[in-house]
Amino acid sequence: MKLLNFTLDDQYIGLLSSKNEYLDLHNNFEFVQLLHSPTTATLNLAWQKSSGKWAAQEQYRKIHLLFKGVDYLQVQARNPQYPASEDVTIQHICRTPVEARDEFESIYFNHDALPNYDLLLYFQSEWAIKVNAATVRLKLDS
Repeated sequence: MKLLNFTLDDQYIGLLSSKNEYLDLHNNFEFVQLLHSPTTATLNLAWQKSSGKWAAQEQYRKIHLLFKGVDYLQVQARNPQYPASEDVTIQHICRTPVEARDEFESIYFNHDALPNYDLLLYFQSEWAIKVNAATVRLKLDS
């Protein structure tokens, strides 16, 4: 999967835009949407700016990861022992080998990722998304 206009950060909680802007998905954004279209093989993951004081300086109100050519998508169920408020917060984001598709909790080093690796988004409530696609593009809404 080719990351078109961003990379994953070294802390495993955010993204770096092609303009070198840091987007902290753990602290400054809350997950709001997963929209998958099997007929067009696309996936849209969206976050909105957190209402917390710590995110006041964040310049973007919403961000999207737009996947095209989706050929693999797996969602792990949330742990019901966590409050629903934990469903919106990323715990870690990384690239994972296809051999580890049943594994969600482990963090893999992004700098070792091969082009065929999946993208893993793991949330505080232990629900998770694993996806592979031809491309993924970052879209920023001011």
